[in-house]
Amino acid sequence: MVKKIISIFAAFFLVGLVAVTVYIALNSVSDPVRKPVATVIESVTGSRVDPLIRSYTTVKKINEYTFCGDEEVYYRGTAPYDLIGLDYNRLQMKFPRQNGWRISVQGDEVMIARQIDGFCGMHQEYRHLGIHDGQLAVYQGPLGYDKVLLRVERNIAIDNLPEQFQRMLRKAADFSSLSDGEKVKLQEKLEFPDEQTLNVLLENFDELNDDGHRTGVAG
Repeated sequence: MVKKIISIFAAFFLVGLVAVTVYIALNSVSDPVRKPVATVIESVTGSRVDPLIRSYTTVKKINEYTFCGDEEVYYRGTAPYDLIGLDYNRLQMKFPRQNGWRISVQGDEVMIARQIDGFCGMHQEYRHLGIHDGQLAVYQGPLGYDKVLLRVERNIAIDNLPEQFQRMLRKAADFSSLSDGEKVKLQEKLEFPDEQTLNVLLENFDELNDDGHRTGVAG
């Protein structure tokens, strides 16, 4: 009887010991307050980490579009758990400069920006007219950004366009040096929010050509 009682107490003790061990193990791994990244790094490397990002740090993530210069903020809020405890060097390893990332700090806010070679979502739909190799050309993006040539309208001769429109096309080639007022006037005539709006104008220009037909040839 005594042996049976001892066995029961031993079983309870063993179960309790296992439960306590599991609780401590799970708590130390999953609790971000007790085990920040800095603590883990210190325990592995043996070197002290001075965190740039703490639990109260605000993190802002943005995309910077090099073609149009626009910025898109896609996250701004409390620091994600996987960043808490990282110092500046380790943050740069996570977001390397060679991949287009840029990190800046203002007070308790850390900005993580990535440069993207292209237009933002809105401006990639824009179209504008210009001159390429003496011919009427269609470019992607707002007026003043001639990085992406979409096509050359070979069947619309510039010489057949109204003289005033020809002057505007030539003026647009030096868009950056124009006054704000001149830029606005050109944008009203040469810049379009999408392909469909542009095509309305091009169809009108077709009538100025003998064959009444327009084709676009890739540039």
